[in-house]
Amino acid sequence: MSNLKAIHVASIRAQNLSQALNLIWQQGAISRAAIVRQTEMSATTVSAIANELLNSGFVSESGTGQSSGGRPPILLTFNYNFRHVIGVDMGATHITAVAMNLQGTVTARRSTKFDVVSDPDGAIHTIHALIEDVSSRANLSADDILGLGVTIPSPLTGHHLDQLTTIYMPKWEHVNLIATLRRHLPYPVYIDNDANAGAIAEKWWGQGRNHNHLAYIKLGVGVGSGLILNNEIYRGSGGTAGEIGHTTINLNGPTCRCGNQGCMEAYVGVNAVIDQVVQRKLAAIPTWQPEKPLVIDDIITLAQAGDPICRSIIRSTGAYLGIAIANLINLFNPQLIILGGDLTAAADLLLDAVHLSVEERTMFKAAREATITTSELGEDAVAIGGATLVIQHTFAPAHLFSTLAGNPQKLQ
Repeated sequence: MSNLKAIHVASIRAQNLSQALNLIWQQGAISRAAIVRQTEMSATTVSAIANELLNSGFVSESGTGQSSGGRPPILLTFNYNFRHVIGVDMGATHITAVAMNLQGTVTARRSTKFDVVSDPDGAIHTIHALIEDVSSRANLSADDILGLGVTIPSPLTGHHLDQLTTIYMPKWEHVNLIATLRRHLPYPVYIDNDANAGAIAEKWWGQGRNHNHLAYIKLGVGVGSGLILNNEIYRGSGGTAGEIGHTTINLNGPTCRCGNQGCMEAYVGVNAVIDQVVQRKLAAIPTWQPEKPLVIDDIITLAQAGDPICRSIIRSTGAYLGIAIANLINLFNPQLIILGGDLTAAADLLLDAVHLSVEERTMFKAAREATITTSELGEDAVAIGGATLVIQHTFAPAHLFSTLAGNPQKLQ
C-alpha cells in the first residue's frame, strides 16, 4: 500500500472512530445497530470500532436496548469517569483549578487570589499546587488525567497560537508557559485566551449548547469576548479576534492600559469601575476613606443596598457595556450573548442598563434575535473551558488513536 493510500485509509478510520465515539458520548448508551443506522457505516465497520473502543476502556457494554424482535441488543455505554481533565483559569488577579470528568461535571475545584501579572514564577508554582490539590480531592492519579488546559488573560500569538501576547503582561515576556508547565507534568498542556475558553465552555456545557452563533464576554480586570460562529471559535487572521474591551466608545475618553483612548475596558473593566467609585466618593466627601481597599464585590453589595454612587456607576457601566454589545450584534448577529466574570454579580442592576443601551443602538431585527444573559456556569466557566480544551484536542480524529491507546504523551 502506498504511503498516500495508507494515510487516506487511516484518515477515514479516524473519522469513523470519532463519529462513533461522539455518538456514544452524546447519548450515554447506544446499540451497535443504532450506530449503523445513524452513521450509515457498515455493520462490520461498527463492530470493529466497537471492539477498539471497548478495549480502550472509554466504552463498556452495559444493559440492553429495546428489541423489535429477537434478542435485545447490548448497549455500548460511555464511561464518563474513566478519565478526567484539568482546567486552570489564570486570571490577572486569581488562579482557579478544576478537575472535570468527561461529562462536564466538576469533581473538585480550588481557587486563590494571586497577582499573576507581576509574578510569573509564583503563578506557575501556584498552578502546580492547585493541580495537585484538585487531583487529590478528586482521587486522581496522573494516569487518570488526559491533560491540562490553561486559560490566560491575554491574546495568543505564534504560528500555532500557543504563546502569550505580553503587551499586558510584560513580566511574562520570556516565559514559555506550555514548556514550563510540562517539565513537571506527564500529560499534554494546552492554552487559550480566557474569553475563548468561556465561550467553549458555554457551547459545550452551558446555555450555548443549542446555539450556532454566540459570544461570551468576560468582565474582569480586562474585558474580552470569545466568538463562536457556525459552532467554531472565531480567532481572526492572527488570533486576536474578540478583543471587545479595546473597541473605542469615546474618542476623547481616558487612556486605556493598551495605550489607546476611550476603550470600553477603560469604562467597564473592574479597576476602572473601582476608580470611578473612589473618585465620586471623594468628590462628594473629600474626607471619605474606606476601611479597606475597595474590591468590586464591595461596590456591588453597596449598590444593591441602595448606595446612590455605586448604583449610578453600575448603571453607567451597563450602559457603556451595552454600546459595545450593540456594535457586536450589528457586526456579527449572534443568537446569544453570555456575560461572565465579576461584574455579573450585579445582576439586573447591570443587565437592565445593558438591555436599554442595546435597544437604543441596534438594528431592530438583530436586537430582537439576540438574547443577552449571564453565564449559568458561574465563576468556574473559564476553568471549565480550559478543561474542555483537553477533550477537544484528545478526542479529535488526529489524536484519537493515541488517546484510545492510553498514550497522551504522543499528543504533544
